[in-house]
Amino acid sequence: MSFKIAILVCLILMGFMACITYYLGKKMSNNLIKYIPVFSFAIGALFFYFKLNYISYKPYSIDGILDKISFIILLILGSIAFLEAVIIDIVENSKFFKNSYMDVRKAIKLVDVNKTFKIKMPSDIVKKIKGL
Repeated sequence: MSFKIAILVCLILMGFMACITYYLGKKMSNNLIKYIPVFSFAIGALFFYFKLNYISYKPYSIDGILDKISFIILLILGSIAFLEAVIIDIVENSKFFKNSYMDVRKAIKLVDVNKTFKIKMPSDIVKKIKGL
């Protein structure tokens, strides 16, 4: 399979995956729509991974090198898209995270924290053991 055909097949697979993810996002959960690029790049990287491992190349062909470069680029873009989706989730839910953090701070009082993390001197431990 030539590199031009591989790129075309990869783009078709990525577009098909984007359509499926969009459809599922509209029907099931809008949160899936944020992950469309992640799934698309993952399918593209998976295609080139299978192409590298299971399709043989002609001797002295540059297609193997181009496939490796494409695989690496798709992995990098997929990682960036995943980080973007996670950051968007955190920003959208920051009010939720802030409220839960404040509730935890209210539940733990400073006195309880000091009792828990109070540094005990060795003499205090010896007195406790001896029962003094």
